[in-house]
Parts: sequence; C-alpha cells; structure tokens
Amino acid sequence: MVSFVCNACQETLKKPKLDMHANRCHYASFSCIDCSVDFVGTSYRQHTSCISEAEKYEGKLYKKGKQNNAQQKPSSTPKSTVDQLTARAQQLANCETNETPASPKKRKSEDANRSSDKKKKSAWDSTDISDDATTAMTNAIAYVTQAEPRTEFADLRKKCVKLVTKHPQSKLSKSDVKSVFDKALVEALGSGKVALVIPKST
Repeated sequence: MVSFVCNACQETLKKPKLDMHANRCHYASFSCIDCSVDFVGTSYRQHTSCISEAEKYEGKLYKKGKQNNAQQKPSSTPKSTVDQLTARAQQLANCETNETPASPKKRKSEDANRSSDKKKKSAWDSTDISDDATTAMTNAIAYVTQAEPRTEFADLRKKCVKLVTKHPQSKLSKSDVKSVFDKALVEALGSGKVALVIPKST
C-alpha cells in the first residue's frame, strides 16, 4: 500500500487515513514516499500504484522487463516431512537403478586396483604353506610386514590369521593359528624376517 507524508506536519500516513488527516491538519498537502510526487487537494485519491523500489533506486539503469527476485521464484509451500521422506526414497531408488556409467579413467583405475588385489592374493596363494602352524604364521607375518611395514599389532594378527586360514593349501583351523601367533612373531623377529617399527611417542 502506498504511504504518504503530510507536508505541513511531516506525519507519515497510509492512504486510508489521508482524508481524516486532511480534515484535522490545516494547509495539508501530501507527498508520496516512493515516487516523491506532491499532491494538492484531493488528487492523492487517484494515486493507487507507484514505482517499484528497484525503479526508485536504480533510476536510469532500471529496465521495465526485468523482474525482481521475489517475482521470479515460484512460491512453494513447505512440504511435510512425510512428503520429503518419500521424495528422498524415490531419489535413492532412482539412483540405484540408474547408476551412471563410470568414466574410462575411473574404470581403468578400478581395474588396476582389482588386478593389484588379485596379484597380492595370488602372490600369497601361490606360496607353499607348511602344515606346521608356527611356520605358516611366521611366513604370513613376514608377508604382511613386507607389504605394510607400519601395521599395528592387532591388525597384523587379524591379517595373518586370515591369510593362513584362507590359503588354498591350508588345513589349519583358526583357533590353532591364533594360538601360535605370539610364538611365530617372536620367531620371525629372531630370524630377521621381520623388522620391528616402533612409533615415536609425542
């Protein structure tokens, strides 16, 4: 709604209050706040629309075809939580069914990773494993520490147990292998097959 200023007393008024103010304030004439046009007598009654804020402040740079941001954005009512969740579930379902094909570079790197994993597995799988649990575990410790010299103790145990029990020639049970890990580690350290890496304390 258009606002006006009384030129006599400088009071700011909305259009419906102008007639009452004109009766009360002698010598009242009004000016529109937005377009700064002075109205004499009751000519303010015909002033129903005014220039926009953009037109007022941009001056000569204002383009009539340009709309402000509020008019460009469609008014959207907030969605309920249920609607948002169902829309998200549909998006996830679409993503799973319509997976985009990987780029050639990405495919090559994935293939290289797979082939290096196979080489690692095949290198261990191709070695002969002893029926003696301690010897098999010593070889597994040497194999893991050679590939990953900074492996933590707990991870080393898990990886070695897995290597020995999953080996194609292995007839050893998991419990047998776990029980000989400490003895095999001492043997591997004593034989020089494994170098101990101790992190510096801070």
